[in-house]
Amino acid sequence: MTVDPAEIFRKLDEAHQILDEPQFLVPEVCQITGATPKALEHFLDPKRGMVRLMGDWVNPGTGKRRRFTGQQVLMIAAAYAVNRIGFPQRWTILLSEQVTQRASGRITGLAINTEMVLLNYPGKNGDWAFKAVYKETVEEPRLPLAVLALDVDRLIDETLTQLMAIVNGEEIPDFSIPDSVPEPNWFGPNGGQRAWKKDEAGNWLLNGLTLDETREHMSLQGWRLIGDELTYDDAPRLHGEDLERAVFLANKHHSAALFD
Repeated sequence: MTVDPAEIFRKLDEAHQILDEPQFLVPEVCQITGATPKALEHFLDPKRGMVRLMGDWVNPGTGKRRRFTGQQVLMIAAAYAVNRIGFPQRWTILLSEQVTQRASGRITGLAINTEMVLLNYPGKNGDWAFKAVYKETVEEPRLPLAVLALDVDRLIDETLTQLMAIVNGEEIPDFSIPDSVPEPNWFGPNGGQRAWKKDEAGNWLLNGLTLDETREHMSLQGWRLIGDELTYDDAPRLHGEDLERAVFLANKHHSAALFD
């Protein structure tokens, strides 16, 4: 394989411009990390010891805008990502510095292995262990049952892509993952059982039951409708007339379904 020195120097120069020059502003850091300006200010408080940021441009004084290097943005992104899911504050500096070391190694070509994931877990002495695994890792590491995993190479790729877009004046890509939408309750109006219909007033009715009967049946079963979703409270223990009434309404509802 032929090595092109000119190409290597070009990549190093490009990396230097992205990682080492203080040019990224607070709103841009917020857009990349998902933090609000107020939350970011709190997060970057030196007293909290979340990340170690050096340079006069980080705290330039009153009336001047804070600026960050790409390397610092990467550190903030790493620390903020794991802090959001409960990673202990006192260890985020070590973690974020491992991320930036990985980024530097990839750019200079010193990092040979690919798809780095950093596995973290607490030891018996209270310290946190850091175990890096790669696509090429053959021997499965010995790990506790539960670990925190940071997809380091993905974080680097996404953050550098966003920083490059800022430098080029392009729209910043959004790599955030949308919140998962829970599946509708199978027995609710949006479920697959098709046990409900709406009356002319827009009220949900159980098939075969009137509005009053539907409300009574739901009360006896401990059901509630929130919008179009059916939720359950603790099911009451029915006795006597309540039990007979619940069985009657249930049979009436299910009988209607048989002839629908």
